[in-house]
Amino acid sequence: MTETVVQRRPRNRKQLIIAAAARQFERRGFHDAAIADIAADVGITGPALYRHFRGKQDLLAAAVEFEIEQLEATYGGPRHALGEMLEDAVATALRQGRASALWERNQAYLDPPGRDTLRERYERALRPLHEAIAAARPDLEEPAVAMLAGGAHAVVSSNPMFSRRKLDHTRARMLMVEAAATVCRIEELPAVERAMSARDEPRGRIMPAARREAILAAAVTLFAERGYQAVGMDDIGTAAGITGPTLYHHFPGKSAILVTVITRCLDALYFDVSGALSGTDDSAAALDSALASFVRINVEHGDALSALLTEVVNVPEDERAPIRRLQHDYASEWVALLTRVRPDLTGPEAEALSRTAQSVINRMRRQLPGPPEDVRIQLSSLGAAVLGLPGPSGTEQHR
Repeated sequence: MTETVVQRRPRNRKQLIIAAAARQFERRGFHDAAIADIAADVGITGPALYRHFRGKQDLLAAAVEFEIEQLEATYGGPRHALGEMLEDAVATALRQGRASALWERNQAYLDPPGRDTLRERYERALRPLHEAIAAARPDLEEPAVAMLAGGAHAVVSSNPMFSRRKLDHTRARMLMVEAAATVCRIEELPAVERAMSARDEPRGRIMPAARREAILAAAVTLFAERGYQAVGMDDIGTAAGITGPTLYHHFPGKSAILVTVITRCLDALYFDVSGALSGTDDSAAALDSALASFVRINVEHGDALSALLTEVVNVPEDERAPIRRLQHDYASEWVALLTRVRPDLTGPEAEALSRTAQSVINRMRRQLPGPPEDVRIQLSSLGAAVLGLPGPSGTEQHR
């Protein structure tokens, strides 16, 4: 007689769905993450998933809450000195299944009331890190502590940069802890208070006179505010003061605008790097120039750079490959320079640190929207600290 095998529903199915959703949102972004793929990761059907969640927005809120719970466990455990806290935080971040930067990249897609609640909880989860830095650096005022805490947490949240390159776990952990600790040791931060006090001051802008440029400028702003998928061609035309057939005379569709924004951003980055390489035979000086260029473009064109980092998944597949190649070539120049300046690093380690430095700069730019000249100083200090280079902080490492 044949026995019937009864498959029992796991008691933690809801948690498994949330973890799968977090992975999909992190890998593909909110709009490209599909309910069917999330369900398949758990081994269930789409209709079965809807018994637990009403839709993607509910899933995103649960995934962000899952990330915040991990942060609360990471930073809110038994009180440690700063060094021990960073060690524990990095070890936790490198564990498989760890959610990373979901809040940073997807908060715009949450319902406003829920978003405000999650923002407050996210900030509370990071508070122990602020307090540990303040205890270790009693010389600093709160704005400087906030900047260092944001930078150190951005390093901890860069775990995909290390795990995707399959680095030796012990070595990856050491490099991340070293980068986060060096951020916390940055000295000479007089510009931080000015930057933080000016963050809410309104900034003027002049729209380009050329219609094509006005379209691009409007699109970049809207993509940054709402996300690519939530913006329509009519929205872009209205913001640019251009409607109807005139808009399509310049671009056949929204994806063409996104490709133009990303490509010109990469071209600008590579143009500066090529100038740095041709202007000196000193690798350290060339890397300093590359870092300064990345900071400058981030401050002046940060929304366009954010599109490169977060919206490239929305580029049509046949146009994505050349963008990825150019992105890889640009990163390779940083890697080549960094391995010459720091011969203790392998190529994959240098790539992980380079991409982490770029990610930290991009994230912190949004947290320090003060006078551009002050923000550049702070971002340059953060980037140099992550790379283990002498920077405006005066910290010397691996020279």
